[in-house]
Amino acid sequence: MSTAFPFSSIISSYANAKARQYKRDAAFAGFIGLMLILASLALTLAFAAYVAQTYGIVTGLLAAAGLTVLLALAALAVRSLLRARERRHQRVLKVNTASTLAASSATGLISRNKSAAIVAGLALGLLAGSVVRPERD
Repeated sequence: MSTAFPFSSIISSYANAKARQYKRDAAFAGFIGLMLILASLALTLAFAAYVAQTYGIVTGLLAAAGLTVLLALAALAVRSLLRARERRHQRVLKVNTASTLAASSATGLISRNKSAAIVAGLALGLLAGSVVRPERD
């Protein structure tokens, strides 16, 4: 029964981290969307009016649309940087999870059977090595 506790706590902590990540991403995406709409509207109107006075209405509208696209690209760049940071954090979490699993399993096995503990230790070492090894995408 003692081995069930680490599994449930590991699963629970992983699920909580994912839920927080999804909530944060949704809130951030909503905020980006709202700000993008407001900024696009205000900048489009102001910039289009300014350029329309000088170069004509069509040129003013096209220039304002280009500015809106640049603002959207900047928001996407910020979001991609935050996602990369979260992926690094998830890799560290995997390493910690593998260490916790190995320690909890090893404790129970060593107390019961020494030869099985050696074999299990080698297997867990290989498992932890495959989890820690960087993926080639």
